Amino acid sequence: MTSTLQAAMREPLLTVDTERDAIRRWQDEGDRRALELLLRSHARQAWSQALRFADNPVDLDDLVAEGMIGLMRAADNFDLKLNLRFSTYAAYWVMNGVFSALARIGTVIDMPVRTYLDARMGRLSGEDGGLSLLATQGTVPLDAGGEGQSLSERLPCSSLTPAEAAEIRSAQALLERLLAQALASLDPTEKAIILRRRLAAEPETAEAVAADLGLSVQSLKQRETRALTRLRRDLLARGFSRALLH
Repeated sequence: MTSTLQAAMREPLLTVDTERDAIRRWQDEGDRRALELLLRSHARQAWSQALRFADNPVDLDDLVAEGMIGLMRAADNFDLKLNLRFSTYAAYWVMNGVFSALARIGTVIDMPVRTYLDARMGRLSGEDGGLSLLATQGTVPLDAGGEGQSLSERLPCSSLTPAEAAEIRSAQALLERLLAQALASLDPTEKAIILRRRLAAEPETAEAVAADLGLSVQSLKQRETRALTRLRRDLLARGFSRALLH
């Protein structure tokens, strides 16, 4: 299987016919080579979900492994009668595997998956909400009494280890490279619009960009919408998580 994000992103996407043939051979004949082909071509989904939630390289590996198990379950259960791509069907199984693993490996106490996600997303309030969030970060002292440390004193150190920093830099470089490749598919005007209106640290107004490019504001907005649609489609095909596109 693909052991790195880079290897997963290099795996070619399957055509509809090849994908469905691989599913059929696995389900009907138990062809392990067909299953491996399917998993390799969709491993980017497991990496994409894992990267959203992993706090360190060790957890990342575990979450990717759970995502790959989700892909295998999807391969077992996919109904070839469905007019659906495997990646769309598998998304639920991958996400479910990663979320279940998060609640298991990311806390110092047993916690339901829903509680874990609510805590991570700030949906819980009050003292219990704060303690639940700390539990998701592995920082709740098990021996703290009623007069223990305050929540702010228990917060984990934000400093990254060298290994964590290297992992983040590697993933960030890959994402930037894929984005540059997708931007290259746009024409110069569309690329300029996206760079100045969507990717700049301080996005420019439609009026300013339109004036520089010799376009009406309405024309600029229409071209921006079309460019964004093509860019999103290209990035998704290259393995970007939908969450990264919002």
